[in-house]
Amino acid sequence: MKSCARFVTLPRRVSYVSIAWMALLWALPAAAHHPMGGTTPATLLEGLLSGFGHPIIGFDHLLFIVAVGVACYAFGQRVATLAAFLVGTLAGTLLHLRAADVPYPDAWVAASLILLGVLFFRRHDFLKSKAAIILFALSGVAHGYAYGEAIIGAESTPLLAYLSGFTLVQFAIALCGYAIARYATAKKPAFEFLKAAGGALAATGAAFLVFTFAAG
Repeated sequence: MKSCARFVTLPRRVSYVSIAWMALLWALPAAAHHPMGGTTPATLLEGLLSGFGHPIIGFDHLLFIVAVGVACYAFGQRVATLAAFLVGTLAGTLLHLRAADVPYPDAWVAASLILLGVLFFRRHDFLKSKAAIILFALSGVAHGYAYGEAIIGAESTPLLAYLSGFTLVQFAIALCGYAIARYATAKKPAFEFLKAAGGALAATGAAFLVFTFAAG
């Protein structure tokens, strides 16, 4: 976690929003985020590596998972929040594999970033409520549905490895988000950090939303 917390030791003149936008400009060309280059994993190792890679090379997924960790620290309900999101991603992937047709899947992912960003920015008490668990579960379904595209047609062994891989890496990323929030709020008021994080989330989600419809 210490290595994750170093993120916030950058010079103060570099804002969280600026960091998010720099990463976004780097990540947009790879928005399809298929770890195997579009090839369906055929072995246990390929499934595991693909599962590890998808939440990382997909910047929209990566940023949201970090935000899940931040929410766990800032708004409580830590176990329930993370568990709801992780279970939601598994459900969303299985939903995709069952041939369910959800229109504009990338747009739903972008919308989850915008919504959570707005709630962060306003430090909304909704995120402290039990109903917020449903929000994180539904967001997980949206992200998991997008994950499912990379594993369609795979046999059971690489499929199970893929599911295990992306669940483990999401858990690790969320822990990093938790560590970042804990470190950052110790250095500056929590409301400032949440406003910066919320602005970064909403702006990035809006950019991905525009990109999704422009590319489509």
